[in-house]
Amino acid sequence: MFNRFRPLDDKRLADELRALADRAGVPIRDVLVADASRRTTKSNAYVSGLGRTRRVVLWDTLLERGGEPELKAVVAHELGHRRFGHVARGTLLAMAGAAGSVLVLWALVADPGDPGIVPFAVFLFTALELVSLPFLLALSRRFERAADRFSLDLTRDPVAYERLHVELARENLADLDPPRAFHLALHSHPTPAERIAAGRAWEREAAVSV
Repeated sequence: MFNRFRPLDDKRLADELRALADRAGVPIRDVLVADASRRTTKSNAYVSGLGRTRRVVLWDTLLERGGEPELKAVVAHELGHRRFGHVARGTLLAMAGAAGSVLVLWALVADPGDPGIVPFAVFLFTALELVSLPFLLALSRRFERAADRFSLDLTRDPVAYERLHVELARENLADLDPPRAFHLALHSHPTPAERIAAGRAWEREAAVSV
């Protein structure tokens, strides 16, 4: 609805990304490019679709800015999310939370069909969301760390991984060392410093195992 998509012109790169997806256990059919530059200067990629319709979508900003090793690190990260079912698990959790919130509302009001409960319902749902937010953010950070590790295991290129996260931190004007409480309460991703440290730890582990 909001973007136009076209096949990736670089057939060699498209074939390499398909091979990367095959190694990840998440085979894809198409590699598409979205014209995300119409609305943002940030860069990203994602995996969408099911079964035979599964595809990797690259933002045109990622193609314009990143080298191939960094691009492959991004795609491998997204393939990790799909391999581990993070999006599906998050969706199911959100659905369960919505259903639970409705059950709490029904338990607290005498007549759930009364339009007069709308302000209370808004207050209740907001309060429940705020209470659950630290847990949801902690789960999101766990998913991101797992996808980062998957990306490193798949590409085996810690140099590109670190360069990617340095570039993303600059691009997003990220706070490299946010207050701990603020980070735990509001951030869905590990800090750039944490991600870079994880990449260096992976590199040391890989060197020892050789």
